[in-house]
Amino acid sequence: MARAVGQELTTLLGQTVLVENRVGAGGKIAMQAVLRAPRDGHTVAYISPSILSIAPLVDKAIGYDPLKDVQPLTTGLRSSNVVAVHPSLRVSNLSELVAWAKANPGKLNYGSIGVGSWYHLAMEKLLVGLGIEATHIPYKGEAPGLIDLAAGQIQLMIVSGSGKALIDDGRVVAIASTGAKPAIYSPRSQPVRDSGIVALKDYDETPWVGFGVAAGVPADVVQRLHEALVKALRTDAVRARLAAFGDTQTCSPAELQEIVRRELANNRELIDSGRVKLN
Repeated sequence: MARAVGQELTTLLGQTVLVENRVGAGGKIAMQAVLRAPRDGHTVAYISPSILSIAPLVDKAIGYDPLKDVQPLTTGLRSSNVVAVHPSLRVSNLSELVAWAKANPGKLNYGSIGVGSWYHLAMEKLLVGLGIEATHIPYKGEAPGLIDLAAGQIQLMIVSGSGKALIDDGRVVAIASTGAKPAIYSPRSQPVRDSGIVALKDYDETPWVGFGVAAGVPADVVQRLHEALVKALRTDAVRARLAAFGDTQTCSPAELQEIVRRELANNRELIDSGRVKLN
């Protein structure tokens, strides 16, 4: 997304936009680099829930306050993921998953892309609502988790569009979508919140990616960047390039700030409950 949007921004802003990868520590290294740069709007961060609403809660050395040190600009993509199971469970919805788990105590294992990741917390929130337990198996990325899910080494996992081929050929079964509407790569997957399970009526775990700058960038620059990003994200070229990954959705800086604030509160509550084991 950053590269697709960057190309459009080059035209809209009349200056070259470069994408620089600062890998490592789940985005912390990149975010800290943005915060060290001059507060002139020339350094923009690629942001996500992992960076703003999870990492600050699980990493005491994160080095930034997501609400005080970061000025959100807009979301770019928002997309439901799917809750998927191995076919051997012979379940097609969440109620059947609950029945299976209760009939097979201690046998349900789920994978995630790592301890403290969005996938980890989203699954734990789901399990709380379902009233069942499952053992967390963290992986170093989604691909190895998907391999084990398809092989039946684990039984449950929240899956992104990377698992579309496995879903299409029946090697894993999508039984629900995590957001308020079905995932674009699994349109028949009913949203969790529509499952009829009362405790999950407000469940909406819709991962997003977007853009921000360091707090302290002048307000007029923030506005100009916001407007340019929204224009870029709404072009046919960018929409076409991003269609396979999710819904192109923009918002105001204030709306994104509120999204981060709400996610921080929900994630903090889950972590403080002791439900999520971070080591």
